[in-house]
Amino acid sequence: MKCVCRMVLAVLAIAASMSVAIPAQSPSTGQHPDQIRALQASIAAAPAQAGAATWLRLAVLCQDAARYKESEQAYRKAIGLLKSSDRASLAMALDHMGTMFVETGRFAKAEPLEQKALEIRQALNDSTGVGISYMHLAVLSLGKHDLDAAEADAEMAVSLIAPTQAQPEAQSAAMHVTPSTPSTPEQQMAALIDLSLVRCARGSCATAVPHLTRALTLAHANYQANSVPVGFLDFLLGYANWKNGNSPAAAQLMKTGTSELESQLGWGHPTYIAALKQYHAFLIENGEPAAALQVGATIAGIKQNQQARPQGAARVALSFDQLP
Repeated sequence: MKCVCRMVLAVLAIAASMSVAIPAQSPSTGQHPDQIRALQASIAAAPAQAGAATWLRLAVLCQDAARYKESEQAYRKAIGLLKSSDRASLAMALDHMGTMFVETGRFAKAEPLEQKALEIRQALNDSTGVGISYMHLAVLSLGKHDLDAAEADAEMAVSLIAPTQAQPEAQSAAMHVTPSTPSTPEQQMAALIDLSLVRCARGSCATAVPHLTRALTLAHANYQANSVPVGFLDFLLGYANWKNGNSPAAAQLMKTGTSELESQLGWGHPTYIAALKQYHAFLIENGEPAAALQVGATIAGIKQNQQARPQGAARVALSFDQLP
């Protein structure tokens, strides 16, 4: 479940053209600090024995904790150790580091890493890995506001990671890759969400609805009803329906989605707050002042609470403020 949440959160969080830097919850909360300290102590005690896997795990943990300088240092160490060994693991490390740079808005540093990961995966005939690279390149292009490239890459990712029954053989042949390890439900959902975000950014939420519906079906088939993947997808599908003029469907989905996000992410999580703000805008637009007043009071309470406590590191969080 933790891996599922991280995949879906990552795709949403680094969609930078739809995002703003919001003070996140303090990185000192949760299990990350203890895990980071344990790994750092292990490396300090026996530096010669610290392998690439240890450094890579430390890099990912630091990224999740918004400790980006430490994360970058650990990624560089892991990549240095992997350059002469496992090519698949090297591609994964390059890709992870690329997402870290995209998450922090450093697109120029991210692009060569993502392109190199793609090249390695293509050479290995890893169709799922190639799809993941295209998915992350799409988010990179989205952050740079290059919507043509973002859509092309996102479409390629879906065709490789979450194809319809008619797509796999034709697409694999076109890409000169052979089928590899089947993609996981979380990877399929992430690719579909990615393409949907691009389509909505282009003002075409109507074409996003089928992809989000597929992703929500996958979420219900693989995860509990009140979970992060289901909550995100309920909200995103509601948002797409709203922008597509289907307010009745949007009302229920957005209400359910924000409730699920609050339950799973917490009252002060920046992604939950961003979703709540959009739900508030929806209620105002659709003439529901009483409900809008209640949601607005919740937002104001969260803001007041944030101002009263020390701020943690700023992270890129999901917001739909710049969507059409």
